[in-house]
Amino acid sequence: MFNLLVVDDEDIAIRGITHGIDWSDMKIKEIFTAYDADEAKEMLLKHSIDILLSDIDMPGESGIELLRWANEHKPGTVTLFLTGHADFTFAQQAVQLDCFDYLLKPIDHNELKRCIGGAISKVEEQRKLTEIRSTYDHYSELWRQQRPVLVERFWQDLFHYRLSANPALLDAALASYDIPLKASDPITVILVSIEEWREEWSARDEEIMTYGVKNAAEEMLLGEKGGTVVQEAGGTLYVIGYESYEATQEETAERCRRFITECRAMLHCGLSCYIGKPQLVREARGCIEQLQEQEKRNISNSGAVLLANEFDVSRGEIGLQIISFTDWSLLLTMGKRTELAYRIDECFDRMLQQKASYTALASFYFGFMNMIFDWMHERSLAVEKVFPGGEWEEGALALKSLARLRTWSHAMCDLATSYSQQQGGTVSQTVAKVQQYMKERMHEEFSREEAAEYVYLNPAYLSRLFRKETGKSLTDYLVELRIAKAREELSGGNNRISDIAQGVGYSNFSHFSQLFKRMTGLTPQEYRKKFQHL
Repeated sequence: MFNLLVVDDEDIAIRGITHGIDWSDMKIKEIFTAYDADEAKEMLLKHSIDILLSDIDMPGESGIELLRWANEHKPGTVTLFLTGHADFTFAQQAVQLDCFDYLLKPIDHNELKRCIGGAISKVEEQRKLTEIRSTYDHYSELWRQQRPVLVERFWQDLFHYRLSANPALLDAALASYDIPLKASDPITVILVSIEEWREEWSARDEEIMTYGVKNAAEEMLLGEKGGTVVQEAGGTLYVIGYESYEATQEETAERCRRFITECRAMLHCGLSCYIGKPQLVREARGCIEQLQEQEKRNISNSGAVLLANEFDVSRGEIGLQIISFTDWSLLLTMGKRTELAYRIDECFDRMLQQKASYTALASFYFGFMNMIFDWMHERSLAVEKVFPGGEWEEGALALKSLARLRTWSHAMCDLATSYSQQQGGTVSQTVAKVQQYMKERMHEEFSREEAAEYVYLNPAYLSRLFRKETGKSLTDYLVELRIAKAREELSGGNNRISDIAQGVGYSNFSHFSQLFKRMTGLTPQEYRKKFQHL
């Protein structure tokens, strides 16, 4: 329910509104009255006033000055003016001060009730926004508490090509997680490999003890320096220092040796540490891959501290050995086009930097083709189905240049991932069916539950599915549909704007205008004036 304050210096005007109108069919809890701006301010401070209906020309302060005061001290109150002065200056000031409506006396009682009803709708919207802000603050605090987990997920996404290493995109991602780094800043990475447990632990116990090793690494290897420890599936840990350590590698190695000794004594595990050379954040993947390769090749030296290997990175043939085509095949199966594209670009950027020879290009080509054909063979796929234009045959010609081979590799993976995604055709068909459902009923009140029932899905699942497929929520997509239709109507016809709003599903004209301006940067009136008959 809502409280209304009526302000007018004429008693007959106040009685006409408070007693001459039947308010019983509206959400009006109580009606307060005031005869000037000072008395109105007292009422606003003393009571919870949702709607202010005021005259403009009053003794002392005017209604305009009262609105200016209310905006500062009671910003949640919605104000309407009911005045006998059809003065453009007054109206202009009222609009500038965000007055909800400007009405002229005398006014039909039903019309006044309609306007008050619109003001009530706006108050309801404001209350919902307040609830949303409160909810946002609540989840913002939860985000702060969960930030260590989110930061760890960021590094995992970067390492596993789920995040672009493009400096601009990487800087934005670092800022969004409040990580005090830029893509061009140096970091130091230590790979901690848990090689054995000296006790017979269950899987659950191992998980708990790995968490203990992680905490020990944070304390002993990072200390007071900024950084984080990232845990991977299988127990591998990456200690990431957010700066290039001033200590020498030997001093870092000594710290690692103490860490290994403590973990053996206190946590009953044997482990090795692989210390990487300082690398820029945007080049962290290369460092991770080198440390992984070094760990993989170390088959005899356990419980050790090993410094970054010194192989010559200028030799592209060696650098290509660390490409995991098995991982690429898995990404093909999952239809992960973006992640696979990142991996291709990383590989070719490295070959370009290393000035790869023809032998390196040929090595990549045959490894890539072997991966593609193994992937198709495992799924009994005919080549012409995945590559209907015979694109796979163009690879030999692409070997003539690094740029052409890169373009061809992207094209091959685009075709393969598209084919993988199409195998789950029911997903795309479902989303398309929902989109058509929304287009046909955009003038009606939308119900997620009814849309989900239309395609025989759980409503929550449909929401997740729709966002995954389109990148938009159901509500955002519906708003875009409605505003697009309204733009078409405004630019190509002469229907009243209020009728257009109704036709695309908005009974509240004020809400429609606000959405339209937010989407287009123009009010409906401005849009029609600018684009009609172009």
